[in-house]
Amino acid sequence: MRHFLSVAALAMLVSTGAEAGLVKVSFTGTNSSPVAPNVFGTAVPTITGYVIYDDETAGTPFVVNASRSAYNYAGAIKEIGFDLGSGIGGTASGDLGSMQVSDQFTVGQDRLSFNNIFLTPAQTTGEPAGTVRFQVTIGMSGPFSALSTSDLPGVFDPAIFTGQKNFSLFVNRGTGAPPAGAVSFNFNFDSVTVEPYGTDVPEPATLALFGLGAAAVGLRRRKAA
Repeated sequence: MRHFLSVAALAMLVSTGAEAGLVKVSFTGTNSSPVAPNVFGTAVPTITGYVIYDDETAGTPFVVNASRSAYNYAGAIKEIGFDLGSGIGGTASGDLGSMQVSDQFTVGQDRLSFNNIFLTPAQTTGEPAGTVRFQVTIGMSGPFSALSTSDLPGVFDPAIFTGQKNFSLFVNRGTGAPPAGAVSFNFNFDSVTVEPYGTDVPEPATLALFGLGAAAVGLRRRKAA
């Protein structure tokens, strides 16, 4: 038995499954912004992207009353990536922005949002001249029955959000061709998928070591017989 345990322990050491608690939301969308100056200098009709968050992040209440419960989860967002096409997009990782969950009890809309996500020019490509930063907000809303609590959800069915689902991009510029300041783009989602990100699934090397352990135990039992 000691031999079997040592093999299992070795298998645990070489297991490289990713962290538990992470959820990946992937999306595609279509530009729904009103006609406005396009500071990119090229069309940005669609978006593809993803955001990864940790559903075990601790939250703090900001509205709790008889009609709704809403919590803020600072630092829950761990990674974001998006592409507007033509080499325009951005990626960032770390403890990014915050998530908010608003659970309406009887009327109104439940809402899950990803807020205050900032990307510097070093984290973006194809940004207009004079860009100071990109700011991203992602929002999904549905009926008051969409969410049952204001807890940060784990893997959820995106179909529960039957209302607005969109990606807002604010391009903040200090200089460059007019208009200066913030220019906003909005993309309504065409599709959203939600899945666990990197649950601890044993990799081939780990499975092989467990197999060796089982074989060793079987051999010992046959010898004893």
